[in-house]
Amino acid sequence: MTRENQSIKLTSAMEDYLEAIYHLEQERRIARVRDIALKLNVRMSSVSAALKTLGSRDLIKYDPHQFITLTEKGLTRAREIVRNHEILKRFLTKVLQIEESVAEDNACRIEHHLDPQVIEKLIRFVEMVELCPVEHIKRFEKYAKTCENCEPCLEEARKKLTNRTQAQKNAMEAGLTLSEAVIGAQLLVQSVAGTKDFRELLAKDGLEQGAIIIIEKLNPDENLISLNINGYHVSIPQLDARKIFVKPL
Repeated sequence: MTRENQSIKLTSAMEDYLEAIYHLEQERRIARVRDIALKLNVRMSSVSAALKTLGSRDLIKYDPHQFITLTEKGLTRAREIVRNHEILKRFLTKVLQIEESVAEDNACRIEHHLDPQVIEKLIRFVEMVELCPVEHIKRFEKYAKTCENCEPCLEEARKKLTNRTQAQKNAMEAGLTLSEAVIGAQLLVQSVAGTKDFRELLAKDGLEQGAIIIIEKLNPDENLISLNINGYHVSIPQLDARKIFVKPL
């Protein structure tokens, strides 16, 4: 988190408003007072008061007679909030094996109170669990109170790791692009083709070599692919996706 964003002190409720506006812009391209009220289950009068506060801090562009949009500063802060939420949810579901609806509710309550260094540690931990299944099982082996023998699980994990390595090799040989991926796939960006300006534009959204992404949604009617990049939600055209070479994880 930058010094600028650390200086923007917001209540958890204000952060919820920024998060709601961000998601509405991603889903519908626009955010309106009634949509925000519906999403947060609050009165429209409460929304108007909150928007005035956010507008006074240059986090949103707000006019009672127009749509609400995030400023550059507001977008940066909203992305941080969403990222924290997604990381927490992944930790609760992937590591603690908590039901998704319960994880969602608890992530909402926790996300406002963690320091940046805690979030970064959680990111590394969740990545370890997701990308290194063998080491993950070894690490938690001592907590397996219900199993007398962990070897079957370890063997299964080793097979998965071998299969994943082969899948990566096949994908590299076949030249898999992001446009060919399926919903739910977790991928590593290997390279991005196109002009320097095009690559720099994608890099601003985190789409660059080494990035880990998850395919969230395919929108064939709009020719868009919705991605999750370290907790950020990004939509890109199919045409652009054909220039991004990936391998499965």
